[in-house]
Amino acid sequence: MIDILHGTVEHGDARGRELGFPTANIPIHGKPELEGIWAAYAEVEGLGRHLATVSIGRRPTYYPDDAPRLVEAHLLDFSGDLYGRRMSVELVSFVRGQVRCASETDLVSRITEDVQATRDLLAVGDRYLRLPWLGLVSA
Repeated sequence: MIDILHGTVEHGDARGRELGFPTANIPIHGKPELEGIWAAYAEVEGLGRHLATVSIGRRPTYYPDDAPRLVEAHLLDFSGDLYGRRMSVELVSFVRGQVRCASETDLVSRITEDVQATRDLLAVGDRYLRLPWLGLVSA
């Protein structure tokens, strides 16, 4: 079963933008089992569907273990203002768990790998999905 999260894009710390990976942030309540990094599709009101690398969690490199959880979606090959728009995030494939990085350089390296993993996992295009338990299936 694919999880789909919905919300309105909110302002964040703008740290993703500073690191070269701007994110669209939506709140999440419950669903602790989804914590981690995901290859996903993001459907943005009025702007269509985009590949996205999504982080769900507490941003451990910058915040303590009890910080609020957040969905942060980096839309691949997209630039533009998403604030205030409704967004649906379709989680397709789990990439890895959350980790605390020792430096911003380490974090940027991991995000770069996550973006490449997203491209690799979803490279088959919008007509198919790669599901870990089924393999390649028609969308």
